[in-house]
Amino acid sequence: MTSGIILCPECGLAQLDPMLTEEETSEGCLAYYIEESLRVSRDEQFRNCVRNFRRGVLFAYTLRHKNINPRDVLELGPGSGYFSAGLKFVFPETRITVMDVNPEVLGFNSKQHGYEVIRSVPDNFSKSCQERFDLVIARDILEHVADISAVLSNVSSYLAPGGYFHFITPNGPEDVWKHYITCSLTHSPSELLINHVNYFDGKGLRNLLEKKGFMPVEFYTYNLKRNIKGGWIRKKKYRSPVSVKRSAKKFIAENEGKLLHSIFNKEEILNKWYIRKNMKWLAFLYGLYQHYPIVRLNPDKNTGHEINGLFRKTG
Repeated sequence: MTSGIILCPECGLAQLDPMLTEEETSEGCLAYYIEESLRVSRDEQFRNCVRNFRRGVLFAYTLRHKNINPRDVLELGPGSGYFSAGLKFVFPETRITVMDVNPEVLGFNSKQHGYEVIRSVPDNFSKSCQERFDLVIARDILEHVADISAVLSNVSSYLAPGGYFHFITPNGPEDVWKHYITCSLTHSPSELLINHVNYFDGKGLRNLLEKKGFMPVEFYTYNLKRNIKGGWIRKKKYRSPVSVKRSAKKFIAENEGKLLHSIFNKEEILNKWYIRKNMKWLAFLYGLYQHYPIVRLNPDKNTGHEINGLFRKTG
């Protein structure tokens, strides 16, 4: 399938046109999961689990400092599940539910963490989730969904009154720039295996969230490496790969059998000197050292690599 990218002049949101179908989105997510699993070494996957755990601990302390104590949490697209594991490390009574379209991801989260699992895409409403959660998490998910308006409406429905929505998503202008470079340098279409179909303008995203009944608690961009190096540069190394017109369905059929599922021992992953149940502040301080974004900018400036949001449901 070949799509263009169109920009709404009013809200600043850029999207694929035509948009992927639910089946194409599901296939693309599975294809990317397989591609990443084959490309990334087991040791690096292990390290990513630890990093996500530390980020979860850091986020949990952010909530604690704001007197937010989540009891029921839903994570959309949980990946390894270690971000929520870090949250649960700080709030051990918290109940975690995860939603994903990939059965491999759900099986891993159920076996590794004991989370309740729901197989679905965020665009589809799950009646069993209505007003059930006080925190919904969507890290690196919003850029993948076909109907962002429906997803935000669903998140609002899943939250109890006064609940919170946490997300990170790429800064849209920077994210779409790589496709522009490919087009301008090679006059060729670019590959979309990673399935980014939404490119968010910071101001437009905040306005959309506010229209859905959310008010910002924290909202900023971070990770300024690209801007420090020169910002919008038309260099080959910054472009997306030129499309070879790979079919996700064909890629899955050819590579699914090569997938060696990494079986991680959770105790081994969390066997770090700074992860101690009776000294949780150690994990917080180490996470602060490793991951805290010192420079935070207003997303309206569309500067920085990632947008971080914590919003409160007002209704």
